[in-house]
This record gives sequence, C-alpha cells and structure tokens, in this order.
Amino acid sequence: MIPLPCVIIAGGKSSRMGSDKALLPFGGFETLTQYQIHRLTPLFQSLHVSTRTKDKFGFEASFIEDISTYEAQSPLIALLSIFQKFNTPVCVLSVDTPFVTEAVFQELYDALDDQTDALIAKSPACSHQLCAIYRPRIKDKIIAMLEQNEHKIRTLLAQISTKYISFESDEPFLNLNFPNDYEKAKALL
Repeated sequence: MIPLPCVIIAGGKSSRMGSDKALLPFGGFETLTQYQIHRLTPLFQSLHVSTRTKDKFGFEASFIEDISTYEAQSPLIALLSIFQKFNTPVCVLSVDTPFVTEAVFQELYDALDDQTDALIAKSPACSHQLCAIYRPRIKDKIIAMLEQNEHKIRTLLAQISTKYISFESDEPFLNLNFPNDYEKAKALL
C-alpha cells in the first residue's frame, strides 16, 4: 500500500468522447469512476474523487468538489481544491486511465524526495500530468496562475520542481478520449 491519498480526477468536460467519461459503464461497474474506486482503494492510504460537482454521481464516495469561486473547469482548479483538503503529497490519476497499475505509482512514490514538487509519469508517447504525485506547497503558484486565467498544467510544471519518471510502455497509460479508445479498453478487460 502506498501511504498517500489518491484522488481520481473525474471532473473533465469529456468533449471528445461525446458523453461524460466518468459515467460510462466499465468493467462490470455502472461507471468508470466506480471501477476505478474499486480497483484503487486497496492500493492507497485513502481514495477520493475530484469533480466539479458530486451531484452527477448516483453513488457514495469521498468526493472533493471544485472550489466554487472558479467558473472554469481545469486540472489546476482540481489540484487547488484537493490541496484545500490535504496538506500532504497526493497521488492523482485521471478517471479515464483504467490500466495504470500499483507498480506505476510505487515507482513514482519511490522517486519522491523533499526537493521535488511534482513527479509525473512519462511513457514513450508522452508525459501524463494526471498520473502523478503533487506536493501541496505548489498552491500559491496555482492561485497566481488562475488569477491570470492560466489553466495549463504544463505551464505550472515549468515553474516548479518537476521530475519525470520514465516507463517503457504506453499500454498502462491508455487514455479513453474517444469512443474508439473506450471500445478498445473494454476489449482489453
């Protein structure tokens, strides 16, 4: 077990999917979010779901709703909201990456040191900003960016101490952005 909280980021717009990814049926569960909760709960100290509003979910969980003072939706607002609840490093995982394993997070956790603000998984195809560990001391940077209406997480990563942890395969990071990605993921179960 990784002795940190994990937060599933489930508040995205899902515009490329055409419907809310967090609510798609998956792996025998009513929703992808419930699938992720089921498989991830035993792996972390605690498990939570970050969302704009918990009203869209028809089940109980530990929800972290976005701070209501921001009208936009973005991973930065989600991170800031998460750090309103936790004053410890937090593992984050996007709801639409259902194949990330405990070994991936263990490797991120093993690389955590006092100097690093963010540990980001990186596979041959790209980096995965929402398969990561973030420290709460980045809150002020996030607030300053949001005051400038800047929501790009890569901009934040360029301003803080970021370490990329390389993985050999893209497979664990399959991201369900489009309907064909969703169908591919269901076939892999």
